[in-house]
Amino acid sequence: MKRTLIIGLIFLLIGSGSFAQLNLPEDESLSREAQSMYALFSDNFRADNLNAARKPLEWLLENTPGIHESIYINGIKLYQELADKKKPAEAYEDSVLIVYDLRMEHFNNEKDLIDRKASASYKYLKDRPNKEKELFEVFEKTYKLNGTDVGVNNLAAYMDVIRRYNAISPLSDDEVLTRYYKIMDAIDAKSESVNEETLEKIRSVTTKILLQIVPVNCDFIREKLAPRIATDQNMMKRVFKLAVSEGCTSEPFFFDVAKEYIKVDPNPLIYRILADHDWNEGKKQAAMEYYNKAIEASTDASKKADLYFHIAVKQTQAGNKIEAKNYAEKALATDGNYKKAYKLIGDLYYNSFNDCKKESSKVADRSVYWAAYDMYEKAGDTDAMKNAAQQFPTIEDIFNESLDEGKNYQVACWINRSTIIRRNPN
Repeated sequence: MKRTLIIGLIFLLIGSGSFAQLNLPEDESLSREAQSMYALFSDNFRADNLNAARKPLEWLLENTPGIHESIYINGIKLYQELADKKKPAEAYEDSVLIVYDLRMEHFNNEKDLIDRKASASYKYLKDRPNKEKELFEVFEKTYKLNGTDVGVNNLAAYMDVIRRYNAISPLSDDEVLTRYYKIMDAIDAKSESVNEETLEKIRSVTTKILLQIVPVNCDFIREKLAPRIATDQNMMKRVFKLAVSEGCTSEPFFFDVAKEYIKVDPNPLIYRILADHDWNEGKKQAAMEYYNKAIEASTDASKKADLYFHIAVKQTQAGNKIEAKNYAEKALATDGNYKKAYKLIGDLYYNSFNDCKKESSKVADRSVYWAAYDMYEKAGDTDAMKNAAQQFPTIEDIFNESLDEGKNYQVACWINRSTIIRRNPN
C-alpha cells in the first residue's frame, strides 16, 4: 500500500510538470526509479540530511548521469560540507573533484567549472603527497581555457602549484617565467573588479614564490630578460616590474626600460624614479620635467603633496632655498596637514642666518630664527622650537634698537615674511 502511494505521488508530480525538465531514460522501469531517487536526493539535501542524500546521489551519478545538472551542483555542495564536517575527509574531498569531472563530462561548461575545480583541488590536494602533477595539470587547463579570467583564488595559488610541481619535475627558467607572466597579466586584468591593495598583496606573494624557484636578480634580468624586449614588447612591463621588486632601480638598463614603459603607463612613481635618476646625474632640468609630469599624473592629493615635498627636499639639498620653500608651500596648499613641510621651511629659515646677516643689526640678523620658530610651531616640533628660541636676540638687543617685544616685525632677505619680536629665554 505504501509503495503504491509513493508511485502514485511520482506520477502525480510527472503530471504536474515537476519532473518536466529531467532527462529521463527511455526504459520505463529505470525512469521511475530515477525519478524516485531524484526526489529522495532532493528532499534529503534540502533537509540537510547529508548522509541520507548520498545513496540516491551516487545511484543517479552512476545510472542516470545526464538526468539534471542540479545533481552536480548540489552534489558538490554535499561532499564539500561532508569534507568540512567528517574526518578523515579525503574520500569526500575526492568525491568533490570527481563530481566536478562528471559535470564537465555531461554538461558543456568546462571553462567555468575547471576554474572552480582548480580552487577545490588546491584546497584539498596541495598538502597531499604525490598530487603535484594532478594539481599542476588542472591549473594548466584552467589558465589555457580562461586566460586572464581565472578566479582571484587561482592567482598566487598557481605560482605555488608551479613551485610544488617543479620540485618533483623541474621546469626550465623560461617555462617558470612564462607561467609567472600569465599570472601577473591575470592580476593586472582584475584592476577594475578587485581593490589595488589586495592585488598588490597577490603580486607580492606571487613574486616571492617565483624567487624561490628561479634565481632572479639584477644580473639575470639584465642579461636574460631585458634583451627580449626588442622582439616582445610585452616583456617591457614584466622586466620593469621584476626590476622594481628586486631593487634594480639604480641599474643603467632599468632607466632605458622605464623611459619606454612610461609611454604606455604614465605612472607618477615611474616619473619620480626617472626624475631622481636624472637629478642625481646632474640633469636638473630634465629631472624637473619628469617631476612635473609625475605631479600632473597624480590624482591623489596626499601623493601629490608627497611629490611636492620630495622636490622641496631635493632643492634643499641643492642649496636652492627659495625653490625649496616654494615646493614645500605647494605641498601645504595640496594637503594642509602636511606638517613635514612646515618643518622643512623652518629649517630653511633657521639655516639662513649666514646668508642673510648684514652685521649692522643683531635683531635683524637674528630675526630669521623668529620666522623659523613660527614654522616649527605649525609643525608641532617642540624641540626645534626650543632650539630656535635659543638663537633669539636678547631683550637688551631689542631695547637697544628701540623695538618692543610682541610687536610685528618684517624679516628681510629672501624670507620676506612678517613675524613677532621675541626675546631669548635665557
